[in-house]
Amino acid sequence: MLLLAGCTPSTGETTEVDLGTSTTEASTGNQGIQTVTSETMDLETGTTAPVTTSGTDLTTDPASGSSGTTTDDTSSSSGATEAVCGNGIVEGMEACDDANDIETDECTSACRPPGCGDNILQPGESCDDGNSVDGDECTNACEVAVCGDGKLHLDVEDCDDANTNDADDCLATCKSARCGDGVLWAGEEVCDDGFNDNEYDGCATDCTAKSDEYCGDGVVQDAFEHCDGASGMMGVDCTECLFDFSAVPQMSCYKTCSWAGPIGCGSEDADVFCKLRTGNPNAKSADFKLVAPTDKGGFPCSDPKAYFDPDLRKPLGLLTEFGVNKPVYYQESQIAFTHGTALVIQGSTLICTQ
Repeated sequence: MLLLAGCTPSTGETTEVDLGTSTTEASTGNQGIQTVTSETMDLETGTTAPVTTSGTDLTTDPASGSSGTTTDDTSSSSGATEAVCGNGIVEGMEACDDANDIETDECTSACRPPGCGDNILQPGESCDDGNSVDGDECTNACEVAVCGDGKLHLDVEDCDDANTNDADDCLATCKSARCGDGVLWAGEEVCDDGFNDNEYDGCATDCTAKSDEYCGDGVVQDAFEHCDGASGMMGVDCTECLFDFSAVPQMSCYKTCSWAGPIGCGSEDADVFCKLRTGNPNAKSADFKLVAPTDKGGFPCSDPKAYFDPDLRKPLGLLTEFGVNKPVYYQESQIAFTHGTALVIQGSTLICTQ
């Protein structure tokens, strides 16, 4: 190997050129970062070309005596492996990695075990919105929010007390109780008909009292009531201020006493008896029997011109609430005495349909 030595008068540096290795090494008394210039020789032509390497720290560590060399090459690898979910290898922050995208097995496609709140609908969950908001449509238990679950869902509920008691301050519909909702709030309201307009049988506007005229005030309002309290007639009750004829035992409908349809007792008369006994204007008779009258009370002959001495009938007028379109009479007793032997419809055999 041929070595050439050169002397640089200004610095006293010595440079050795290794033509076999084509490298130039430089040393200097100055510490720090040095620039090393080398030349390579083309052996065929005998020409050389300079090669400059920068960023080499030739500083010697006094403690160890070794030279610390640094470089600006940032392409070196630290040896760390980036986690890749789905490669079948548990890496980095992964809790699992089963190398598939099946969301309902033991490991989801996000490389973590399935659970409520992962935004994946798993078996046993009715919903999963992937958030921790307990008051939206999907609770933190991954159950669809419903009225009565005891959780307040502000977007659709005023309250939720987890019961169906409409008498407290939270209705079964999860709406706050208030005057005008048509529900009686125990301890707070006297009445609440949903209108609260002080009309008959209604409620005052503040729910603290009934309207000025109402069923139960002891006064019969002719426009709305048949009775208020007692009916005033033996054998007839008063229910919600209307006559209750459910216990009336017989109806006379002989010849001109017919209540409906042809003269005499027939199915049309039995229909009227059903309407009066049930209080349903749409009631019809399915079966009935004609029997001899008794001296109990009942519906007597409906003909206003019928002659009875004494006439024990009580005129009740038109009872359109029952669907009866002719004046109704009632007799408290002695039907057999006033009507003779003419057959009557027996109430105990009357079968009504609605």
